[in-house]
Amino acid sequence: MLYQNKKNNLSAEITVIIPFYGEKNDLANCVGGIIQQNFNKPFEIIVVESGKDPELKKLMDSAQNSVLISCDTQMYPGKARNIGTAHSKSDLLAFIDADCVPAANWLSEIYASLKNGNKIVIGPVIDLYPFHPSASIDNLLQFPDFRKHRPNRNFTHFPACNLGINKELVYKSGKFPEEIITGEDVIFSQSAIRNNEGKVYFNRNLIVRHSGRKDFKSFIEHNRSLGFHRGYLNLKISKVGNKNRDSFLFALIFGIKRLIYISVRTLQWNPAGIFSMIFYFPFVILGLSAWIEGFRRGNKKYLEEKIAV
Repeated sequence: MLYQNKKNNLSAEITVIIPFYGEKNDLANCVGGIIQQNFNKPFEIIVVESGKDPELKKLMDSAQNSVLISCDTQMYPGKARNIGTAHSKSDLLAFIDADCVPAANWLSEIYASLKNGNKIVIGPVIDLYPFHPSASIDNLLQFPDFRKHRPNRNFTHFPACNLGINKELVYKSGKFPEEIITGEDVIFSQSAIRNNEGKVYFNRNLIVRHSGRKDFKSFIEHNRSLGFHRGYLNLKISKVGNKNRDSFLFALIFGIKRLIYISVRTLQWNPAGIFSMIFYFPFVILGLSAWIEGFRRGNKKYLEEKIAV
């Protein structure tokens, strides 16, 4: 069952949608960054959260242009984003995750980019805690393709933590998958890119700072989950390796290729990040090892379900 804290009667030129389940301090920082945007047009903030936390109501009541939609059962991010989209008052949508803090011009850059005729606009995802070992490496392993110096071409996917998009395109693309813990934005993005004839605008000034996992346990669990869903959802895996993909050797080779890819992309698009890779190399290896373990498990489950069908 869904609960809404208040009706937002204001008109909105653009709607910011934030799925939330987790650390309240992260959400407070995110909402604070949105409230302080140097954007001079009316906008609304919709937070869709699982758990009905009473403290969140106080937080959202402090922002006049905000709505809190709560569910008493846990939702995955895709479902929360779809609910936010359904309740939005604008045809222009800005998606951000609760563990991100936007730059002061974030909303104005999204709005201008969408108004200029782009239906999809994305931007760099950089470190909120650049000197934290697990947080910085967590981001490096997750977002090597979305750093400030990347070129504006050859997009096969994009994250939903820094996204501006036309609402019509969200529905045309089938909305976000709702029953997936992680990776739902990758699946959605592939559909959105196809339905937009491959056009994605990368705006280098459209910056969010992503927290990353700051404690060791969540760092390992997050990378294991990323690997698992890469295998289980069959994301960017060639048919050539399907027969042996549940083996440790296949996962290891795939993991080594991933490390090479991340290293090359870091040198190309985030040169300063190579120093983090060297300085925090033990965390790189630990995160990659967790990813490989999860990837092997995900491949195994994918093959088991494929055989069962």
